[in-house]
Amino acid sequence: MKNVGKIWMIMLFMLVSASFYTLKTPPVEAGGTIYIRVDGSIDPSTANITRDEFNVTYTFTGNNYDTLVIERSNIILDGAGFTLQVASADGISFQYQSNITIKNLNVDAGPGSFGIHAYYSLNITISNCRVYSSSTGVCIYHSSYCHIYGNIIERNGIGLSIQGSDVENTGHHNLIYNNTIASNRNYGILLYGQRNSAYWNNITDNDVGVVISGSFNNFSENKVTGNKYPNGRGISISSQIGGCNVSYNYVAENTWGIILGAGYGDYTPNTLKGNVMVNNSRINFGLSYRAEMAYLYNDVDTSNTVNGKPVYYWISKENDALPLDAGFAALINCKNITVANLNIEKNLEGIILAYSNNCTIYGNNLTDNGDSSYHYGNIALYHSSNNRIYNNNVATSNWNGHGIVLDHGSSHNTVLKNNITETYVGVYMYYSDFNNVSNNFLRQNGKRGISLEYSSNNTVYGNEVLGSGEYGVYLGAQCNDILENNITAYKYGLYVTGSRNTIAENNIMENWEKGIFAGGSKNTFFENNIINNNEGVYLYGQNNLFFHNNFVDNAKHVTYYWSGIANYWNNTYPIGGNYWSGYEDKCPNATELDNSGLWDTPYVINTNNIDYYPLMAPTKPITRKFTAYSNIKVEVYSNSSISQFQFNINAKSISFNITGPAGTRGFCDITVPLNLLWGDFTLYMDGIQLIEGVNYTKTCNHAQCIFHVTYTHSTHEIEIFGTEVIPELSGSAAVLFVITAVLATLATIKTRKGINRIKGFHSPFQV
Repeated sequence: MKNVGKIWMIMLFMLVSASFYTLKTPPVEAGGTIYIRVDGSIDPSTANITRDEFNVTYTFTGNNYDTLVIERSNIILDGAGFTLQVASADGISFQYQSNITIKNLNVDAGPGSFGIHAYYSLNITISNCRVYSSSTGVCIYHSSYCHIYGNIIERNGIGLSIQGSDVENTGHHNLIYNNTIASNRNYGILLYGQRNSAYWNNITDNDVGVVISGSFNNFSENKVTGNKYPNGRGISISSQIGGCNVSYNYVAENTWGIILGAGYGDYTPNTLKGNVMVNNSRINFGLSYRAEMAYLYNDVDTSNTVNGKPVYYWISKENDALPLDAGFAALINCKNITVANLNIEKNLEGIILAYSNNCTIYGNNLTDNGDSSYHYGNIALYHSSNNRIYNNNVATSNWNGHGIVLDHGSSHNTVLKNNITETYVGVYMYYSDFNNVSNNFLRQNGKRGISLEYSSNNTVYGNEVLGSGEYGVYLGAQCNDILENNITAYKYGLYVTGSRNTIAENNIMENWEKGIFAGGSKNTFFENNIINNNEGVYLYGQNNLFFHNNFVDNAKHVTYYWSGIANYWNNTYPIGGNYWSGYEDKCPNATELDNSGLWDTPYVINTNNIDYYPLMAPTKPITRKFTAYSNIKVEVYSNSSISQFQFNINAKSISFNITGPAGTRGFCDITVPLNLLWGDFTLYMDGIQLIEGVNYTKTCNHAQCIFHVTYTHSTHEIEIFGTEVIPELSGSAAVLFVITAVLATLATIKTRKGINRIKGFHSPFQV
């Protein structure tokens, strides 16, 4: 009996489960098409739709699962709250019809399809519908005088698309209002037609909120929020359209807020008034400024605000100063304007000058403006000349925007003493000539510190360019001067692909891949310090000239793409070639050539790259760092060549050789850390004790001693002895250390073993 009871229980459970599954699964019906024919009939007649006696009102009596094609004008389709669900075809489709109303219907058309598709039709009303899960929810294609209101259009690829043509005079005078357009994967609204109006809509959580790509459209009093696809925009007004009115919209918490494209000169300007932009995460407001001057004559007034601060969009003003409360600043065709002491953040440009000259930009704090994809920056100049940009603080927190951009035809500008931090490119010159970029501090700019592309006759002087990033200075241009810059800690310190540039007196140091990438041709590199790079110079171009450079402590001084690339490594005798650290070890038998300060033995890179007159000493004093013990370093600052550095822990001494042109004066400053060598110091040169105050001076603090030693050049050995030295790990101490480490390891294993047993887990480390 017990077994019979169990069998009945199992059968009952299976029956209930099957019933539940049946209730939860939507009915599957054969795919097909439902027609409302031109004569008013419904085909097939079995569709869950009824019609009134006048063939005007068609009402759903249940859900339908086939595409509905309307072939009749002047009708009302009432969904009565039911659903039209189609697996992989359009929901409702009609063409060349007029006076159709669709209301109270749920439309789920599935991917690759339109929810509701009006094609070349007039006077269509869509209201109180919910349209979802389609590729395009509602498509008004070349259709005019339509009303779309009170709908929920969500989870489609594109929510609502209005398309039209000037030539065909289609896609105009449509009204879109009181809709919720949400969570669409691509766009909330695409507005391509003309003279359409969208107002009182809630457009939220789409990848992009609204794109306006047709002229004379009105987009007002909408709420556009939370559209957050990376670089997704709240409102985007495309370039080369005009006469649009975008006003009194609330635009908040999108990735980008409002982006205004350049207008169209044959139309009236675009108008922006009363828009409130708040807390958009990347960009609140911006101008796509690359256009002819007339295309930038938009009507944008201070009633537009960015986080409560007004937008200033000045056109053709002269001899004025921008107010201090600016949230965005654009100067179009302006002269002699001062832009000073502003705090501007999170716009496509913080300050933009287009076709503006003789302006001064100083003392501003610009934060997180710009976008690297479009070359826009915190400060951007376009076709603007003779402007001064100085003492500004520019920074981003995500390396998205550029610092200062000199773009297309911006010439004779001065960029001076700006602090530019963590931008994508610090200073970017693009098709711009005769500019001066000097004494700026650039730090941690992710792609490039300073970049020149297609730009000539510019001077880049005295800048501090500190990594880390990919390129310290990128030189894809010709006939520029790169002078006296410090370029440190980039992948490529200086990356040259242009020609006929002069690169002189720069410090190119500690770049982790290449100090200089030497592409291009006929560039001149002289008097640069190329120090402590992984590769000092990488040869990719040819017919470049290198002389009087100091190659010091690079892992490899010169490498090359292939050995057939030929460059020049010295000027004529007795001007000479370059200084190479380690030369004395490579050429131990070399001697001075005729008291010239040049070695008599060439420095050979390969058969096509030879320095025939290598220098005996650096062209200027340089600092070298020698590892003495563990991570403790001794620094030597000298105008001599330093070789054969040694630290002898047993002798408690430091020693090295110095070399320079015979008869010239030399010096070295030796910095000795007091945790390496200390006590009473004694100095020797060539075995002869030096006298403090006569041959050298000593300056000490709690951490180090600096010895300044002077001499007449030839080759000398300098020795420094102390009475105390860092203790070397003795043999017995080493044994004790090993025993202690082993015991600690065993104790850890034992503890782990106990824990593992408690947990019932057998560790492979158990003993």
